[in-house]
Formats: sequence, structure tokens, C-alpha cells
Amino acid sequence: MSKFADLASKLEAIPHLNLCKKFDTDLLQWELSKIDQALFVPFRSKSRHKEKIAECWHGLSLVAPHGSIHDDLTEENYAGRTDSTWTPVADSSPYIKQVVTELGGEGQRVRLNRLGAGKSLTWHRHGTELSMIAGVVPAGQRRPNWYELIVHVPIVSSDRVSYEVIPTQAYELADFAAGGLEIHQKTYPQGEAWCFNSAHYHNVFNRSADDRYAIMLTLDIRMRKTFEIVSRAVDRYIENQEGPLIT
Repeated sequence: MSKFADLASKLEAIPHLNLCKKFDTDLLQWELSKIDQALFVPFRSKSRHKEKIAECWHGLSLVAPHGSIHDDLTEENYAGRTDSTWTPVADSSPYIKQVVTELGGEGQRVRLNRLGAGKSLTWHRHGTELSMIAGVVPAGQRRPNWYELIVHVPIVSSDRVSYEVIPTQAYELADFAAGGLEIHQKTYPQGEAWCFNSAHYHNVFNRSADDRYAIMLTLDIRMRKTFEIVSRAVDRYIENQEGPLIT
């Protein structure tokens, strides 16, 4: 097993991982205040819940193919994205750009998202629908986007915003009427970088009275900078028993 596949296997067992990267919240919020709110547009989902997602989730791109602010706000097949570059919003937000660079987001997919007050996303798992419909992943093999890592850096948030993960097997075999479903819940503090497990079913609930804003990075653990940051965080998590492991 390669060191990248080994790291991916460890990550799939960790619901929430603190990368120990703390950024200047005041500066992030100041740059956010300079961005025209009209630039935040609905996410264009292809799922049967597309109306709910478009209502709750608005965003713009910071790094995207051809530097487009809005063209990348949808799902796409998991192919190599070699044409992604900074968008005009990122170029006008130097500190946000610095945060993305420090985490290894250059050339990757990076968005600035707004989740409305009292809203949530839908329970989903990255790559699952593609695998089921197109038959991309034979039984026992990895999902096509196994190397992808979802990282959130909240800019405006509160303790009423909950990031939640349900292990895949528990979700798919659950008797929902019986209750007792295992849900790993975590609040991500403003300005901190957290890995949000996308290999299992996950969702974000904004139970506050204010909109939540966050940088969402889709990183590649095969990239040196990201690999080193995440490897250190995973080793610390396991050695210090910082949280549960999904079996």
C-alpha cells in the first residue's frame, strides 16, 4: 500500500480532524465584508434535492477551472483538474488567498460558501452516487476520489453550527424509527482548519439565527504540502486519542 493510500485509509476512520492551523478571524471577516453579496449564487446540484440545496447553499469559487467565479458550483466527474486557477475574488482577497495557499489549495477546487440561517445541506457521501450509477468502483475497491480531502475554515460561524458524520454502514442499515443512530457531531471554531469526513455520510446544520460563511477546500493528499500537514494531524489524533475511530 502506498503512503497516500495508507493515509486515506486512516482519514476514512476519523470523523473530524483538527489540522492545528489557526488563522486571523478578524482579517478573514474583514475581507469577507468587502465581497459583494450578490456574487454568492445557488449551488447547482444534480440530485433529487436540488431545490433545497439551491435554497440553502450559496457560494462562489476562489480556485476553479479557468478562474471562473460561478461555473464550478456543481458536481462533476472525478477527473484531474489541471486548469484550475485563482478567481478574481481570490485575487482581491490576499489573506484568504494566503490561507488557501498555506493549506495546499493552489490548483485545487476551493469555494467560499454561505449556509443560510436555520438551514442545512442534505445527507450525502462524495463519490457514492457516481459509483452506483456508472459502475465506476468494482466491489472491494476504492471510490474514484479516494485522494480527496474536504477541509473547512469557518469565517463567520457559531456554536449553533454543527458538522455531522454518520458512518456509512450505520446509515445504510439503520432502523431510523428505532433511534440510537451514531452521529459524530462537531462545532468548528472560526478561523480553524478542520478535515470534514466526506467518505461517510455527512451534513452541516446551521441552527443559528445568522448565516454561516466558510472556506471549503477540496484538497489532494498526494500533494506534498497537504500530505505533510494531514499526516502530522492524523498521527497526533491517533497517538493522543483525540476522538473516536470509525470501524
